[in-house]
Amino acid sequence: MKVLQIVLSACPTYSAAMASEDDFLQDPPSHKFITAACAPALVSTIAGVKLEGFTGGSDGRGQLSELLSLRDPAEPPIVHAYKVDSQPGSIRAWLLHRSQTDRLCFTEGDFRIVLYDVRRESPSWGQLMVVDAGAGNPMRIHIPPRVAHGVQNRGARASFINLPTRIYDPASPDKFRIPPGDPRIPYTFHVA
Repeated sequence: MKVLQIVLSACPTYSAAMASEDDFLQDPPSHKFITAACAPALVSTIAGVKLEGFTGGSDGRGQLSELLSLRDPAEPPIVHAYKVDSQPGSIRAWLLHRSQTDRLCFTEGDFRIVLYDVRRESPSWGQLMVVDAGAGNPMRIHIPPRVAHGVQNRGARASFINLPTRIYDPASPDKFRIPPGDPRIPYTFHVA
């Protein structure tokens, strides 16, 4: 690896008045920051599934979205995180986990997320739920164990983040699948 070393005293524009840590000012408290209490309330029709708007804020430079914060003591800690790049029209379905909760975060693109409750003991057993999320409707979706789900990218190439509650074990993956066209789930993904 080549390292570029710059000797400031040899530079003609060098000045003794260099910035130090003490020159930086703390941001003032933000009144533009959206707290979890102010984030949009979203309704789920499947027991245990949570749809949450992000906390964050925006200014002339762009937008900040907090994907997850442990300020909420009921939130399990972040133990694993990964980004999924999704090609236009791609479908990732059907999948369920027996132990982990997925926390899918959508901030860009145009995604359709379909959930189907296969838990016989659940009050929402057999319920199907369709959620559109992405740049126009940013959100985090908590998907509990044993709720089948699929994600379709309905727009240009985009990505989403998962912050599952368990570490991925390649020797024994907590991922169980059936194909997207399986007739036992009453939903058909349409490709434009």
